Amino acid sequence: MRTMLTITALCLSVATTDAQEPATLLSREVGRFQIMADGHNTFLLDSSTGNAWLLTQFSDFNRDPLAWVPTFRLNSASDTSPLLSEYGLKPRR
Repeated sequence: MRTMLTITALCLSVATTDAQEPATLLSREVGRFQIMADGHNTFLLDSSTGNAWLLTQFSDFNRDPLAWVPTFRLNSASDTSPLLSEYGLKPRR
């Protein structure tokens, strides 16, 4: 009987610990994403990673759907290489 009570108590403590873990994870994620608008554009910001998306309307599709489009972010001077290869430099005047 004592063994049965010990096993039951152990199982209950493990089940209680597992049930509480998602609440802890959820509390760290609250407020992570913020929607910001400046009058012309609407952005979705991830405060954890620093990533941002622009809310864009695609008028070429039926019913003009909206979608979040990732924005390009420069983290260092070396990040300009993709911009240079895609857009090139303007001619000097």
